[in-house]
Amino acid sequence: MNFCLFIIDIQNGFINQNTSHVVENIKFILEENIFEYVVFTRFINTLDSPYVKYLNWHQLFSETEQKIVDAIKPFAKVVFDKNVYTACNQETLRFLKKRNIQIVFICGIDTEGCVLKTAIDFFENNIITYVLTYYSASNGGDRYHQAAILVLSKLIGMSNIITEPIDQDKLNKYLEKIQQI
Repeated sequence: MNFCLFIIDIQNGFINQNTSHVVENIKFILEENIFEYVVFTRFINTLDSPYVKYLNWHQLFSETEQKIVDAIKPFAKVVFDKNVYTACNQETLRFLKKRNIQIVFICGIDTEGCVLKTAIDFFENNIITYVLTYYSASNGGDRYHQAAILVLSKLIGMSNIITEPIDQDKLNKYLEKIQQI
């Protein structure tokens, strides 16, 4: 079974005092080069989006806000644009299927938004889904991040929530557990 790292929306417009710490964490895991496949997503807001219409949220319109953070941009070889919470769509599902990727490790911003929705959607598409909370954060702060972890532990399983930093040895242990299922 192939696996990949799915990095959700690490973009300039989502970086603040509550999220900036994950950039270095993600950069570290990317530098470890333990994932053969790495997928980035980029959220692009539109004037007719539900975020504008119903939440009065007017961010992520400019190219500067939409740009993947410079520190990890060199690793962004595969990038899928999206304008909704989830990164699980026909395009990403085709990408995974073509490469026989059956396991996804997800991290990014916001844990209670795009990370949560993507994880649940992949899970519901029968893809083994892990959320890497050490590499995720929420603009609203730790309270939202922790709430998302609680909800995800119920919806995709506590054993699919990884709270520790990942290196090659730890990744291998998680993959071995899957092989035993």
